Amino acid sequence: MAGFTPTEMKKILDWESKEVVNVFDEVTLWSAPFGRMLLENIPMMPRANIVDIGFGTGFPLIELSQRFGDKAKIYGIDIWKEGINRAKEKIKTLEITNIEILEESATKINIGDQQIDLVTSNLGVNNFEQKEAVYQEIHRILKSNGRLSITTNPVGTFEELFEVFRSIFKALNLKEEQTNLAKSIGHRSTEGGIISALKQHGFTCIKTQSDSTKMRFVDAEALLNHSLIRIGFRKYWEEMISEEHSAHFFEQLILKINQLIESNGEFTLTIPMLYLEFEKT
Repeated sequence: MAGFTPTEMKKILDWESKEVVNVFDEVTLWSAPFGRMLLENIPMMPRANIVDIGFGTGFPLIELSQRFGDKAKIYGIDIWKEGINRAKEKIKTLEITNIEILEESATKINIGDQQIDLVTSNLGVNNFEQKEAVYQEIHRILKSNGRLSITTNPVGTFEELFEVFRSIFKALNLKEEQTNLAKSIGHRSTEGGIISALKQHGFTCIKTQSDSTKMRFVDAEALLNHSLIRIGFRKYWEEMISEEHSAHFFEQLILKINQLIESNGEFTLTIPMLYLEFEKT
């Protein structure tokens, strides 16, 4: 520990305190596996200036700040006010001093040209409403040869469930719903599509990693009532079905999934995971 004095060490954190409990419970089931992939692959560099886009309640923003250290500068960009407030509580509890939060859209980032070494975004790509503008801003703020590291869940997410959707829509002759489902699935990115889009904005893909994770259920209603599904997905599923057919569809969905569970012992949702790293050219 030569050169490291006790005055540089932050206080021990009491695991029983309310504040530390709030910090420890910081990573959602959805973002954690993607965040692990991001953190295991991002380029590490000393004294880096980093931007994390769409940090939610503080992940991976806070983890980045702790791994790169106080000599790095970490900017967090998000527009979710409640999420930002939560992240600020964690930053205060952990005595972190190298984070600056910018409560603004990534379509217009309040950072000068060519100031940033690394931009990260964990699961942000699919949620950018104005992708082109975001990509332009990232290119602007990155230094020459700067890096962009992102994770995303590409096409194939929840494919097992959508196959059940298709079979029910077909059986009920719901043509509009079939079209809506195809559009919903098509909205999700592919590896090639992301690489092509970023190439048009001056980025070269230099690294890719793929993996997958799963969610397993033994009850159809448990699946539909899972907190992740209720927060992030069910609204969009309900919107693709006309009101007159909605109740019958979900009755059939529960019946079909429970039949599959009875046959197979469980119902598994596959979530493909993709890490992409780009260099500014």
